[in-house]
Amino acid sequence: MERKKEEDVFIVDGSEIEEMVGNEKVFSSYVDHKFQELDVDGDGKLSIQELQPAIADIGAALGLPPHGSSPDSDKIYSHVRSYFTRGKEEEEVSKTGFKGVLSDVLLGMAVGLNRHPIEILKLDGKLLRDYVESSSFEADAVSAFLQMEMETNRLSLNQCVRIGLGKLTVDLGMPPSSDSSVIINITGPAMDCVKIGDHPMKHSMQQTFVDEFRKVVANIAGRLEQHPVIVAHSEKTFDGSSVRRLLSDQTEFDKVKKNSASKKKNSIR
Repeated sequence: MERKKEEDVFIVDGSEIEEMVGNEKVFSSYVDHKFQELDVDGDGKLSIQELQPAIADIGAALGLPPHGSSPDSDKIYSHVRSYFTRGKEEEEVSKTGFKGVLSDVLLGMAVGLNRHPIEILKLDGKLLRDYVESSSFEADAVSAFLQMEMETNRLSLNQCVRIGLGKLTVDLGMPPSSDSSVIINITGPAMDCVKIGDHPMKHSMQQTFVDEFRKVVANIAGRLEQHPVIVAHSEKTFDGSSVRRLLSDQTEFDKVKKNSASKKKNSIR
């Protein structure tokens, strides 16, 4: 179930990050503001405690869960902290050191975004409405039913519709059906409006599934028209691996700096 995107789309790649880091005046101003914000005691250096908000922000940008959520993510938080302090846990960080690490991390994020840009989409129901009213909807719904047919003797119509919603993609104008806020505000109310029940499906109920599925998807489109949803979408998930590699591999980081400088030089010509 895929279709060319037609909703409002804003592409986020690494070019703006590279431009900001490459602009000494702009980047220095950003660092000054951020450093002053973190330097609670005003001594011109950042303690480990004062660094925590910056480390948390970097973790969030990498898509990590909050510190303490898992041993694997905590190792990355620890690695970022060590990078700031150059491996000395009690070391305080100067503004110059803070600026250098921030530059490294931002350039690493730019690398990841350049490889796999993120699309920021506004899903307002128009694309989903077009899809549910198109001739391809029924064929897709039948295909989804046939894929579930081996299990329809133990799945209810309600369950089949939910599984069907999970097969609809952002490309069709459907927000992620597994997202809790989408379930609460969009798909849940949309399904409640259609009394599809929990009675077991039969193999002869293909058309029933198609009809009820169409009603639910149309209801979702209607709710999106009233309450548009903004989603970030990427063909591949940016998991921050390029940043982590940069934090641990100076040779790799030197390559990125060289490539970034080359791009900047070519853009001036």
